[in-house]
Amino acid sequence: MINARPPRVTQVADSLLRADTVGVHFVSSRDGFLESAEFAGTYRLRVWVDPDVPGKSRVTIEAVYRPAEDPSRTPRDLELAAPPESPGVQRAAQLLAALKDKLGVTTY
Repeated sequence: MINARPPRVTQVADSLLRADTVGVHFVSSRDGFLESAEFAGTYRLRVWVDPDVPGKSRVTIEAVYRPAEDPSRTPRDLELAAPPESPGVQRAAQLLAALKDKLGVTTY
């Protein structure tokens, strides 16, 4: 549980990724959604920020990768969950830790 509203968390996630040289493909502060550009090969992060109690947000980060290219299918159709210890999972953990450090957390 992050101590900020979804638009703020989304904006901070955007700035943290860009500062860490990970491009951002799409961001919507209004919807609480962010998708990174590809990094470390074909890894990508998706971040969902959902409202919880007033002034706080629940954050979900998905790390995926694309192991193969197939021009007959959309890239997203070929995505798989990133394996543990992969650059995608490590980057997701780093982003979540940075959000917690910057905005604070609530545990209950």
